[in-house]
Amino acid sequence: MEIQLATLKDIPSMVKVLNAVTLDLLKKGINQWPYSWDPFGVKQAVERDEGYVVRLDAQIIGAFYIYSVSKLSDLPIEPQSLYISKIAILPEYQGRNIGSQIIRFACSLTQKQNKTLYLDCWAGNEKLKGFYGVQGLEYVGDFPEEDYFISIFKFSGHVRK
Repeated sequence: MEIQLATLKDIPSMVKVLNAVTLDLLKKGINQWPYSWDPFGVKQAVERDEGYVVRLDAQIIGAFYIYSVSKLSDLPIEPQSLYISKIAILPEYQGRNIGSQIIRFACSLTQKQNKTLYLDCWAGNEKLKGFYGVQGLEYVGDFPEEDYFISIFKFSGHVRK
């Protein structure tokens, strides 16, 4: 398995992964992302070097974004912190420790840049909140977003092995 910056040729596969994961979430009653994904939005992230892919052999089985932020909800954060979002792993590859490897990758990148990493999820997604805790991410709190709450986590300075 390999994690790398996405290229323009990866966009169709990234959209396919994001759409498959969104549909799977919707089947589980988790309305985390709108369906369907706009390829132009994915292209913009890739062009800004914010899109990443997870490859197993030659197949893209996961996608996510990492980018700089200066604000998250009502939470005061360090300027130019990093934010990881839209972590998507094809349903048939979930449960194989790939999410843990993505988090370790993001934490390592954050350490190299001497920054703080943030991420969030819908506050009602208890399974995902538990996963982030097991990964060593610090729970910051729940914050309002439009008509729901998000749980925000941050990287506290150590990478789990």
